[in-house]
Amino acid sequence: MKIKDILPHLNTSQMGDLTCSHVHSDSRLIQSGDVFVAITCDAVLDNVRVAITSGAAIIIVEHALIDELQRQFPSIQLIAVDSAREALSVIASQLYPRQPDHIYAVTGTNGKSSIVNFIRQILGELGRQSVSFGTVGLEFSSNTAVIPKIDVPKLTTPDAMSMHKMLEQLTGAGVTDVAFEASSHGLDQYRLHQVKVTSAGFTNLTQDHLDYHGSMEEYFKAKVKLFTEVLTQDGAATINVGCPYGKSLALMLAHRPVRVVTYAVGAEADLVADRIQLEAGKIKFDLTYLGQSFGTQTVPVAGIFQIENILCAIGMIVGEGIALPEVLAVLPKIQSARGRMEYVGSSDKGGAVYVDYAHTPDALMRALQALRLHAKNARVHVVFGCGGNRDSLKRPLMGKIADDLADVIIVTDDNPRHEDPSFIRAQIMAKSPRAVEVGDRRDAIATAIAGLSQGDVLLIAGKGHETGQLIKDTIVPFDDREVVRTCLSGRTMKAAH
Repeated sequence: MKIKDILPHLNTSQMGDLTCSHVHSDSRLIQSGDVFVAITCDAVLDNVRVAITSGAAIIIVEHALIDELQRQFPSIQLIAVDSAREALSVIASQLYPRQPDHIYAVTGTNGKSSIVNFIRQILGELGRQSVSFGTVGLEFSSNTAVIPKIDVPKLTTPDAMSMHKMLEQLTGAGVTDVAFEASSHGLDQYRLHQVKVTSAGFTNLTQDHLDYHGSMEEYFKAKVKLFTEVLTQDGAATINVGCPYGKSLALMLAHRPVRVVTYAVGAEADLVADRIQLEAGKIKFDLTYLGQSFGTQTVPVAGIFQIENILCAIGMIVGEGIALPEVLAVLPKIQSARGRMEYVGSSDKGGAVYVDYAHTPDALMRALQALRLHAKNARVHVVFGCGGNRDSLKRPLMGKIADDLADVIIVTDDNPRHEDPSFIRAQIMAKSPRAVEVGDRRDAIATAIAGLSQGDVLLIAGKGHETGQLIKDTIVPFDDREVVRTCLSGRTMKAAH
């Protein structure tokens, strides 16, 4: 292939008729004749050295490094770009140009997985070939036989090459609609640029990933890129104006050509839910759109916070031109996403057990508040921990939230990675004096279930759909849902340490 064909936005005089075999941003994959895209990082020079040793014919590098590389590697063909990550996204879109006609992307701190799952289910019920992709993996509304043929990336927001390759394969499999999670990391690192997002959603913004972004302002800026740099010019933006950051985003987009649909629970917006009723395993609410009442909606999911997620999914689909009555007709058929306020079962004494991915202060608060309403006059129990080598500032915040909102609290381990698990637990418990410390997560879950009484509700938070516990560099098989089922069935558990 010719370089000028895969980097059409650059000055072709720099490239002439240069050709290559393959393009990689991982130096370990380079073979003779390949192009290496040198992503700027602390080890970029070492990565370039590995690529050259492996036979790279051309190195694409940012302007700031060009002089140093020319000095160290004078015989290698270099191509200078403003952003190596952006160049990679352009190359990926040229190598894998086909994309489904309707692409939905959701960003925000909480709710992304549930929303893309709801979008996939609704569209599937309407007869569309739809898929969702994100934290819980790739899920199809139908035609699951094609799943093994798709190269499914492992990251929530994969690198540009993997993303475009997957979209190309999905298009070839007949998929017309894709809904995926747009992480702040992925947006900040140009992994989604050149993806033709036609409908974008914003859920909320609360403290998370500050170890990467440094501040809430920078975190928000990364999220905004979905709407200002990725969303197509004639696309639709669905925004939660019940969140202050959502209000700011809606104002930012007011003078842009995109179509904006705002939503909120019990507040002024285009799409509004109010008169909420919570029943066992379902929620009811009255829906208004652009001032017109659409009656009471019943959805078989638990958790009052799910109403915002449902509104976002509705708004994003309506933004793509599907009539609201069609969407509402299939709402009673949707189910919770795996590990997202998922009801797993009840104890022999009548206590209900839910598993949820809540791993941020806001998500834990929402989950506990939601289950408090379901528990009515009974007790709310919670089992949770915090991840190691991640934002440590949220640990005491989550401890305080649990202390304020739960009756029975067990603090345990949740992917300690390379940190001392007891230190993580101590940081949480500093603001949760009523908490009981049970480091082993299996024992913590078993202890919590044994303590349930009639009408009690137990939230096991933090891991959701995950099937492993990350301890140092080892992933130990662990699934909260399976552990719960084992406890509820009375089978003997073998602890894994």
